[in-house]
Amino acid sequence: MATATATIPALNAAVAAATAANTQKETPVEVFRSDYQPLSNIVSNICMNFDIHSGKTVVTSDMTVVPNPKLNSDDNGNSTSVSSSDGGDLVLDGDETCVKLMVLQVNGRDLVANEDYVVSPGKLVVKASALKGLSSSMPTLLKTVVEIVPEENTQLSGLYKSDSIYCTQCEAMGFRRITYYPDRPDNMAVFEKVTIKADKASCPVLLSNGNFVESGDVEGSDGRHYATWSDPFPKPSYLFCVVAGKLGSLKDKYITVSGKEVQLEIFSEEENVNKLDYAMESLKRSMKWDEDKFGLEYDLGIYNIVAVNDFNMGAMENKGLNVFNTCYVLADPATATDRDYERVEGVIGHEYFHNWTGNRVTCKDWFQLTLKEGLTVFRDQEFSGDMGSKPVNRIENVSSLRGRQFAEDAGPMSHPIRPDSYISMDNFYTATVYTKGAEIIRMYNTILSEAGFRKGMDLYFERHDGDAVTCDDFRAAMADANGVDLDQFGLWYSTNGTPTVTYSTEYDGENGVFKITLSQSSNSDKPLFIPVSVGLIDKATGDEVVPTKVLEL
Repeated sequence: MATATATIPALNAAVAAATAANTQKETPVEVFRSDYQPLSNIVSNICMNFDIHSGKTVVTSDMTVVPNPKLNSDDNGNSTSVSSSDGGDLVLDGDETCVKLMVLQVNGRDLVANEDYVVSPGKLVVKASALKGLSSSMPTLLKTVVEIVPEENTQLSGLYKSDSIYCTQCEAMGFRRITYYPDRPDNMAVFEKVTIKADKASCPVLLSNGNFVESGDVEGSDGRHYATWSDPFPKPSYLFCVVAGKLGSLKDKYITVSGKEVQLEIFSEEENVNKLDYAMESLKRSMKWDEDKFGLEYDLGIYNIVAVNDFNMGAMENKGLNVFNTCYVLADPATATDRDYERVEGVIGHEYFHNWTGNRVTCKDWFQLTLKEGLTVFRDQEFSGDMGSKPVNRIENVSSLRGRQFAEDAGPMSHPIRPDSYISMDNFYTATVYTKGAEIIRMYNTILSEAGFRKGMDLYFERHDGDAVTCDDFRAAMADANGVDLDQFGLWYSTNGTPTVTYSTEYDGENGVFKITLSQSSNSDKPLFIPVSVGLIDKATGDEVVPTKVLEL
């Protein structure tokens, strides 16, 4: 006897069809930093369920929606008049070309199209009227059920399957290819529970962010199992991660400075497990260095790294679950060069250091990308210098800067480290944002001294832990912690090009006076704040006869 199966149309089917039928190339839309507006409502907590089957994955999300507290107060709890542009609606991002919206409910009630919500290309807006009664004491519960096909995701953004492994890449805007959500870095939510269900034979390893909660067999199924994870720290959607597949691993543990035991595990394809030892040692050195240098201790009980052959981003700092391309993790003692070992150590350190500079404190919007990347590149450079030769490491970094970033700043793609607009955010993962951004951070360290920079970092975390902030917030923390005026220094964030400093010297031997004259030229209308370290060395002995001091040009 045949059984008829009804096909339920997706709630966003009409928009998806219209998008697919539109063969005309759309005019690129330029996004401006000055247009930033906070959301009226945010997702504060979320629980997710991934039911992975070959050819279809069902993602169920239960979200707690609350009024955005930033609309009523600043970081210090002071009353503000910040306004939003969405009129009290809940604005969710979603890609209708790969996400089928099957269920949309508020507090258990199915929402009515056009009356309660509107779907448009890339957006799902739940009207304020459907959220009535929304308050911090009585939060609204929003439920979505969507279908996606990771096997057909050739963009490698969102959840995709490559070879035998399911993996996510959500930075910068990949989470909207998984489900409808406020896919922007200033919505920091607690991912209370993420459950992954899959076939046990093909996907024995099921991973997500945070701490492991439980695992077991899926009741009533044949050969399927599940694992549940929980991350207690608020994070933006770009740091979300799920991995499922056949993987081997190397295990170890680390005891933090406060005595807490952290379980460490690095996963890779089975044939590569024997090449993970150096990565594990590099991870432990990174954790120890961050404690010693900046007083930053790891905050979860588990730290996982997944290394896969077909990861497209190089490496990604997802909270508690970093994902790497194998070229940045594997080191075979029989074939690896010194450069290979340096690269593994540096990139492992970089992604670990993001736990605080990028994860615990993140960017308010994507124009602030250098806030996390420039700062973390500086930190990984300092780490690599301390692990090896500081002078050699500095020479290598400057050589790379002059080779790549100077050329970028001299060409048609020249841009400041904090751009004022973009058409595609993916175009701004550049040498300027990363390596020139690191040099701007290094200038803070030069101007304020290493001790002053540490004071600024301490105040930065004290003020902004768990928040999404701006480059100006970082500069303010540095200034306030040291009692100095860094307003002029802010010009570095908006000035493109490579400035030129010229000098001339003269020596008055009769009076023992050495005179140096400095001048600068740049694309800035006003002078840039440029620190110059100057000292005098005896030509015959090599001894320093006038101690090095920092001149502020």
